[in-house]
Amino acid sequence: MSAQRNSEDSPHADREAVLEETHRVRSLQRVVALAQQTLATQVRTKGEALAVINGVRKYALKLFPDGGETFDLIYRPRLLRIYKDRFETGPEDSENDG
Repeated sequence: MSAQRNSEDSPHADREAVLEETHRVRSLQRVVALAQQTLATQVRTKGEALAVINGVRKYALKLFPDGGETFDLIYRPRLLRIYKDRFETGPEDSENDG
């Protein structure tokens, strides 16, 4: 009656899988935070900014191959908000500066 469990079904394997995913999530969070800081303070052109955003997305897909849609829902809007703040200010913003 006792069925043998293979190593993938063991609690140890489950724990390792959870730890690995946690590590990947934290790694992505660090990269996103660094990208946000870079976009806000160091990027000088729209092209550079878009390259940073696309690079973060590629990194996210490397960590989570099926996670493109999740990235686009969670992280892309955060990065694009900084992009828009830096590069898409309207004429009314520049008139109020002086």
